[in-house]
Order: sequence, then structure tokens, then C-alpha cells
Amino acid sequence: MDPAWNDRPPPPTEFAGIRLIRVSPTRDLVGIITSHKLTGCPTHYVHRRTQPCTGANCVHCLDGLQPRWHGYLSIRSPYSETQYVVELTSLAAGPVADYQDRHGDLRGARLHAKRSSPKPNSPVQTEVLPHDTDLRTLPNEVNMRKYLTMLWSVPSDGQNGQGNPHPGPNIRDTIHPSTPDDPPQTS
Repeated sequence: MDPAWNDRPPPPTEFAGIRLIRVSPTRDLVGIITSHKLTGCPTHYVHRRTQPCTGANCVHCLDGLQPRWHGYLSIRSPYSETQYVVELTSLAAGPVADYQDRHGDLRGARLHAKRSSPKPNSPVQTEVLPHDTDLRTLPNEVNMRKYLTMLWSVPSDGQNGQGNPHPGPNIRDTIHPSTPDDPPQTS
């Protein structure tokens, strides 16, 4: 049987090129928020991956691992048209939620996040400020629940096909925000 030759690539998938990032211990993260609101849920950090807590019968809770809330929002890099999803702890998400409460919408605001020390697990400090952004130039916001469901491989029945709840996501752990001459790097 012959391959299905074509002179055009297939259309990109819905979330093609959108990576999940965390704040680097060595560089500040700056971006223009493209989400209208913060989205979050209780999670567990298992096998070096963030995984959603499944509630009352969560295997990680039953193993004694306490869930921790994480919040997610999408940003556009100020140096390119690249869009990312940022993961924030409840402490780091506090100023984001406060801004959302005061202004009703996050879209177009400027996010500045940094770690309080060069340690990779040091607390993240965030600041959200109004920004003179033409909202028409921003990419569409990421459908966060759909994105995280895909990232965490959560099928509609809550199983991964082998009877195991929620396998780990395929996360690129950290991005180092770049300057125009320094492309983003992951570690």
C-alpha cells in the first residue's frame, strides 16, 4: 500500500505549540495575559509531574499525599507572538485573583513573576498590572480546562484506558523567558 502523499502539512492541532511553563529560578517571567480568568484545581506532584486530584477516591490522597491547588492562565510573550500556559501555586496566584476581582478580567494585563531566591522551589512572587494593550492583537485565550484535560491525558471517564486514574502530563518543566535575541529554553 502506498503512503498518503500530500504537498501540504496537516492543519495544526488545537494546542500546537502551546507549552506549560513555570517560573524559572534564574529569570523573571513576563507576559501579557491572554486569559479572561484564572483557572485552577487541586493537584498532586507525583513522579516529577503535576497531576489533578481526583477527589474522594484519589489514589494519591489515599496514599497520604496532600493536594495542593495550582492555577493556570495563558500569556503571550512580550518578545514574540508565542503563547504559553503558566502554572502558579496558590500563593503566587493570589495577586492574579485579586486583580481579576478588582478589574473583572485579566486579558491584556501584564504579568510579572519571579522566584524570591535562586532555589528552584523558592516561593514565586507575582505582580499583575494594567497594560496598554490593543486586545484585538492578542491571540484567543486558551480553553484552559480542555488544554489541561488533554495535557493530563484525562479521558471523559476519568481513566487512562488501563484502569489507572490520571497518568502524568507531558510537561516541559521550566521556560526561561527570553530576550528578542535569546530564544526560550526548557530544562
